[in-house]
Amino acid sequence: MSTRLKVAVERQREYETVYILRPGVSPEDVTKTRERVEGVIENTGGHMLRFDDWGLRRLAYEVRDRTDASYHERGHYQYYRFLAPATTVAEIERNLRILDPVLKFLTVKLQEDLIPEERLARGVEEEVHDVLMGEEE
Repeated sequence: MSTRLKVAVERQREYETVYILRPGVSPEDVTKTRERVEGVIENTGGHMLRFDDWGLRRLAYEVRDRTDASYHERGHYQYYRFLAPATTVAEIERNLRILDPVLKFLTVKLQEDLIPEERLARGVEEEVHDVLMGEEE
């Protein structure tokens, strides 16, 4: 008689987060914000898939700064793609609300119920290729 040991595999979700920093933000604040977000992802058992610093860009509309009531036409964009448990997003967004340089942020769930090891083995470039090939059909 064989006994099988069932091991629960922790499933995670894939997310994208984009946040916008004030246009005049110092390089130290950019680094501090990035380290804070990456720290939350790692401390909650998540995995970074991709980070892009899109730099200073024009905003679609003027955004009011909550700290000094001024308005900004430009912002410093940063993009994250990551795997994480469902509770991670709330913690990331809580941190982004606290940080002064952050003007706006948005997180979008791309997929759910993923096994991290399988998703990490695919890589980001492969995922982009699959999406592009699906659009052609």
